[in-house]
Amino acid sequence: MEQIRNPCPSGRRAKSEIRGPKSKFLNPILISAIYLIFGFCHLSLAMGSLPVATTEVVNPTISYVRDFSLMRFNDSQLSYPYDVDVAQIGNLETGLEGIFVADTGNNRIQRWNNNGDFTYQFGGFGLQPGKFNTPVSVAVDFNSRIYVAEKDSDRVQLFDIRGNVLGVAATGEYNYKKLRNPAGLDVDNLGNLYAADSGNDRVLKFDSGGQFIGAVGGFGYGLGFFDAPQDVAVDLNRYLYVADTNNNRVQKLDYDGRPLAVFGKMGDGPGEFYQPRGIAVDNNFIYVSDSGNNRIQVLTKEGEFVMMFGGKDKEKKESKGTFLNPGGICLGKKGQIFVADTGNSRIVELKIKY
Repeated sequence: MEQIRNPCPSGRRAKSEIRGPKSKFLNPILISAIYLIFGFCHLSLAMGSLPVATTEVVNPTISYVRDFSLMRFNDSQLSYPYDVDVAQIGNLETGLEGIFVADTGNNRIQRWNNNGDFTYQFGGFGLQPGKFNTPVSVAVDFNSRIYVAEKDSDRVQLFDIRGNVLGVAATGEYNYKKLRNPAGLDVDNLGNLYAADSGNDRVLKFDSGGQFIGAVGGFGYGLGFFDAPQDVAVDLNRYLYVADTNNNRVQKLDYDGRPLAVFGKMGDGPGEFYQPRGIAVDNNFIYVSDSGNNRIQVLTKEGEFVMMFGGKDKEKKESKGTFLNPGGICLGKKGQIFVADTGNSRIVELKIKY
């Protein structure tokens, strides 16, 4: 296990830029025109526009708690899980903070209780409603509805808390492009759904009724463009954080989809990434599943490195505190961090303390 901390995260501050008038998610063609005309002339103004923390936050520590499951194909076992999410609310029937896992290799969703005990599952391979073809992300909203993104069926399905299918939440054509290889999902505090449309290099936004609102991004390397983004997270102020996977970085956008900052670059040093695949955010920090480096990194919301946890499980012995191509990451209400340790076919629970 490797745990490195930055005792005073006051070093590199990512540059940022705000572009365009306030509007909905902007068309990538319009973005390109704006850049050609104006270049980076607003950079200095935008740096003063970033939100700043209002309270002093003590650097955290992260410790290993436990892990759930190894590779199997029967109930309660996993085969290369890509994502995990925790229900933040519930009722007497479902309980609180149930753990939902995208059991990708088995084409199903599993639900466990807080102790990691199997509760139920739904899905199975297929193209019909309620079935899956490579489910890679799961997200539970505050109404206890479950969204599941299927990479190879190019759709997002919606289920109730018991796994009964309610319909298709996202599919078809948006801005003349079909949803292609969707990846990570998240839901904001208004019930809007965000989907990393990986095959089209963008992020899509839908309202709680499944109506398409807009898209941001497009293929590219500049601010506001993506290359196969694999995950998206939304904080309580509805800032967006995108795991821009093939660009080996994290991007921060405002509620209207305008880019604010880029964090990181390709590498294996502190604050650098190699194929980041999962992202989560709380009131203070950004948590990144740095898949190619087999570790979890923690950044401030201004992109400053705080600490990292993990390291490669070189012999695939499922060692405590190590990972093998970790994927989705989510946060519990009591300081838990759940990581889909994809290459080891397990879910790892960590604990963060301030």
